Amino acid sequence: MKYSPLFSAFLIVSAIAVSACGSLSTDSTETQSPSPASPLTASPDAAASPDAAASPDATSAPESPSAPASPAPDSSASSSATTYQEPNDLFQISFPEGYTHQETGSGIAFVSADQGFGGSVDFGSAQGQQLSTEELEESLKQEYENRLEDVAWQDSQIQPDGSIRVDWVGRDTDGNDLDAISFVEQRGDTIFILNLYGINKAYADYNADAETIVGSYRVRQQ
Repeated sequence: MKYSPLFSAFLIVSAIAVSACGSLSTDSTETQSPSPASPLTASPDAAASPDAAASPDATSAPESPSAPASPAPDSSASSSATTYQEPNDLFQISFPEGYTHQETGSGIAFVSADQGFGGSVDFGSAQGQQLSTEELEESLKQEYENRLEDVAWQDSQIQPDGSIRVDWVGRDTDGNDLDAISFVEQRGDTIFILNLYGINKAYADYNADAETIVGSYRVRQQ
């Protein structure tokens, strides 16, 4: 199977923490181990459909010339309906039948069978820093502006669980149009980002898939 150039995590967690408070490592072996007694809890709580968030404060972003490189696919990819559990129990997530996924070193990336919808979960240590919701959102936006050819912010909204949902559209340097939603949150010393995006297709065309994925997403409370 030929993977879409979007079949990769954006790997922005480190840049978010660097932008907001200093250096950070995204390697899963360096991430703080969660307490065994800490439960995995649903996150985010909001529906995954594009019209679920509404914020009058969303702003447009300027164009930027660069985008992240895509890693080569490996044998860890799965082609059947499955639930992925992060090796250190930091998060778990499930995908509809036909989706493939692979580990990225800082989380997991996934894509639909028709290459029209994909996303990623990224995580990394905040190295003892506690970021505000404003810092998380603004740093995420700044990093996407740096990595994508073009990006425009549509809506943003704090979710009931404290995560921040950001709706956006953009274009990568390969010319792929993205119709996307990102969720960013900090739990203890770990920052989590869930990205979902239509790839040259409308996000709304994959609402059922998105709701399945978001509904299954659990992160470790630390």
